[in-house]
Amino acid sequence: MDASVRPQLSLFTLMIMTFSNSHFQGACIDFTAEVSDFTSFIPCSFKVLRGCWLLYYQGEITDNHCVLEEGLYVDLSSCGCPTATIKSLKPIQYVFAEPSISLFALECCKGRELHFSEPINSVLNEDLHFYTQSVWVRSGLWIAYEGCNFLGKQILLEPGEISNWNEHSGWKVIGSLRPMKQPAVCLRVKNRAQGKYLTVAGSLADIRATSVCTSPYNGKNTQIWHYCRGLFKSKANNACLDVIGGRDVPGAKVALWAEHGKDRQKWRLNEDGTISSYLSEQLVLDIKGGNYYDKNHIIMNQPIDDKHSQKWDIEIL
Repeated sequence: MDASVRPQLSLFTLMIMTFSNSHFQGACIDFTAEVSDFTSFIPCSFKVLRGCWLLYYQGEITDNHCVLEEGLYVDLSSCGCPTATIKSLKPIQYVFAEPSISLFALECCKGRELHFSEPINSVLNEDLHFYTQSVWVRSGLWIAYEGCNFLGKQILLEPGEISNWNEHSGWKVIGSLRPMKQPAVCLRVKNRAQGKYLTVAGSLADIRATSVCTSPYNGKNTQIWHYCRGLFKSKANNACLDVIGGRDVPGAKVALWAEHGKDRQKWRLNEDGTISSYLSEQLVLDIKGGNYYDKNHIIMNQPIDDKHSQKWDIEIL
């Protein structure tokens, strides 16, 4: 997809500390962006302070990679990297979606299917006669491991279809799988048509007396949202963005409600800048419009190409 139609993400500052010796000893260099050359400085241990990173290293045939999530890595083996030949380091862009993945027994995502939304430490234990031939990452970011119990070589899987797993990976099987641990983030959501922000209005003490609308930037918690595992939770009162009544029809009202984690409270940011509900892919956040008092209120609507009131940009804080 053309980069001009992708949702705009104000990249929060990613940070990784790299050390020339194991156990965080020796020279230390901090990085906040991609590093493509490690000829003069070879890192041997890492402190990932914010965000997730891909560490590329020289494999037997081609370059391989391992995923570094937020945490401490005392040496290369703790990273899942079996070699000291480090090639590059790359930050991983945040993905706003609940993790979901399907494995198929035939190529081109056909045949018997195993579907997962949680970590699975042994794919074969789920079905002893199942050998993965293709993969469909429905949403989220996943880490595939060649061995069981999250051991062996790793591959980061991004949303999309892999029609031939063996050609893609060089592996005969997937041993285990888990969603990548993305950090929870605070953000603002800006409407592309109005330049205004997703805002909680009304009495914060009573959820039923609040509404969700767009309004100019105000610098308050009413425009700050905490995103984790598909939920947009208001920093102002800790309630979640919710399709009231779970009505999966155009015009359904969006407001705040106490967290319950059902599909009516789960959202994904799409490549075209729309934010869709897990109730239906054919429902996206929109501004009601019109001439009435609630013209800036948020509703669900059918997606319409090039309708900018349905396009949103994320500003990660």
